[in-house]
Amino acid sequence: MGSLKFRDKALLEEYLGMGGGYVLNFSDRTFADFFRDFDIDINSPQYVHGHSGSKANRMRSFWDSAPDELVGRVLEELVNFAESYRLGHPAADQCRAIAKRLYSNEIPVAHSGSVVHHVRKTPRPSATNSTGSQTVQPIEIFFSYAHEDEALMDVVRLQLVVRERLGEIVKWHDRMIPAGDAWRTKIDDRIERANVILLFMSPHFLASRYCYEVEGAVALRRHREGTARVIPVVLRACDWTVTPFGELQALPRDAIPITQWPDRDQASLDVARGIMETILSVPRPNS
Repeated sequence: MGSLKFRDKALLEEYLGMGGGYVLNFSDRTFADFFRDFDIDINSPQYVHGHSGSKANRMRSFWDSAPDELVGRVLEELVNFAESYRLGHPAADQCRAIAKRLYSNEIPVAHSGSVVHHVRKTPRPSATNSTGSQTVQPIEIFFSYAHEDEALMDVVRLQLVVRERLGEIVKWHDRMIPAGDAWRTKIDDRIERANVILLFMSPHFLASRYCYEVEGAVALRRHREGTARVIPVVLRACDWTVTPFGELQALPRDAIPITQWPDRDQASLDVARGIMETILSVPRPNS
């Protein structure tokens, strides 16, 4: 724990904009949501005790107390998030290298209260393409959903967190847009670059002009062009099969809406596994 050197911290603090108590463009809510993807309550007393509780101070407490592997994963995702809206920052590669150094050295193996036991591990090799010369990058997944369905969408998203930690995927949805950014531009950019597009079917989605006519139209175009895999995820009972999306193979199994399964966790796990089966057949982008 606490393997970050003084120079590492200085570079990270500058890159993350931690002066004045901030971290990037996070609000308190989105900061907590970001850490929740790693099963971390960044508002817990262990990260707040002894200081003002600002986002920057909670970040400092986290990287001083958490296992190196976990700190590395969080820092890498912070760099990915920052690069999503300020591409080309000169310190991005250095910060990413710090993150990789941390998570290549150790992983937690057991939890006991607030104590995490950990062991050293051999750095895992970078994945390569068939020539063995280029690093394989994660598959990017775009989530298209009506905000009324956010809680149900979140059940599916959580089932994919472990796959993101393994470096197999990168998830993106509109709640990741920093306050003050041009939301339409960010959405348009992300849906055009995604390898997989999930359309979360419900009466709310079909009633949403933006979901149905804008995001849905882009998804169908890219599906027909063969530039993205598009998967309807049926959240609630609705007449989606008579729409243009009805031509697509849906999840969960037999397109039974998630709300009609006796166990929603099992339904969302079925969706996650179906998504990953699809991803295995998607060509992985190279760096």
